[in-house]
Amino acid sequence: MLAPLIGVLLGGLMSMLAQRSAGRALERGEARRSVRELAEARRNERLTHLIEFLSAVQEAERVAVDRYHHNLADEQWTARARQVLDRVWVTQKTIHILCTSEVNEAARSLAWAVQEVIRNGPEDPGEPQDEKVWAHIRPSRQAFLDLVRDQLS
Repeated sequence: MLAPLIGVLLGGLMSMLAQRSAGRALERGEARRSVRELAEARRNERLTHLIEFLSAVQEAERVAVDRYHHNLADEQWTARARQVLDRVWVTQKTIHILCTSEVNEAARSLAWAVQEVIRNGPEDPGEPQDEKVWAHIRPSRQAFLDLVRDQLS
C-alpha cells in the first residue's frame, strides 16, 4: 500500500519539476526574443536617423553646388543654406544621442565638411565647381558610410 503512494508522490513531484523546468525555459526563450526584438527596433531607429542625416547632407551638397557651380547667392539661396545646415546639425545631434561615439565623430566630420564647403566653397577655384564641392566632401562622407556599414553589419 505504501509503494503505490510513494509512486504517486514521486510521479507528481517529477511532473511538477518537469513543468517548472519547461516554464523556466519558456521564460528564458521569451526574454531572449524580447531582447532581440528590442535590439532590432533600436537598430531600425538608428538606421532611420542615419538615412535622415544622409538626406540632409545630400541636400547641403546641392546647396553648395548651386552656390559655387551655378553662381547662386541671393537671399533665397542664403535662407536655404541656413535651413539645410540647421537640418544637418540637428540630425547629427540625433546621431550623437542614438549611435556610438565613433559614428557620431564621423557624422560630425561630415557635417563640418559640408558646412565649410557651403560657407567657403571648395579649396580649388578651378572649374568645374560641382566636382570640387564633391571632392571636398567625399573623404568624410566615405569614412562615415564605411563606419556605419561596419557598425550595422
